[in-house]
Amino acid sequence: MMSSRFLKFLLLALVLTVTVSQDAAAATEATEAATEADCSTPGECANPAADVEDVVEHIEEPVIAKVEEPVAPVVEEDPSCPSRPHIIRCAAKYLDTNKNNKLDREELETAIDALPWLARGVLRIIGSVNTIMKKCDYDEDGAISIDYDMDQTTETCLASCFKRRAFKSAFFADCDL
Repeated sequence: MMSSRFLKFLLLALVLTVTVSQDAAAATEATEAATEADCSTPGECANPAADVEDVVEHIEEPVIAKVEEPVAPVVEEDPSCPSRPHIIRCAAKYLDTNKNNKLDREELETAIDALPWLARGVLRIIGSVNTIMKKCDYDEDGAISIDYDMDQTTETCLASCFKRRAFKSAFFADCDL
């Protein structure tokens, strides 16, 4: 699943792309209309110098897209079954110590080693670091990308409520992102 920051960026890119596409289409139509009005035969214009001025006159002012920050609906997390996006946001905040939007094998090992022995035992249910990497590192580059890998592994990585609850209680029980 994608992080909220990435989703906001994706929405912004989509809005800007649509706006730019609409502006480009309007400019093309205006150019064609101006060219057709000044040309007596296709490919030849009566006054080539006037073409530029006519095109400029027919083009509307550029529209600057006013992008508002999308407001994500506030969804209360069910403590008995935290959502996967919630777990991903919390993992990004608490476990991604170098803030590169990836959980490196070393970051995961360090986080697990810092747990009390009982919590480490509970995490064995989820699996070892190797098992977690196998289930969550889709592109097998040695790091679990918060944006890409987590989106690609919805069926294998933290797929059950039990595993998400265990992961949250072990690493970031108080996370309320």
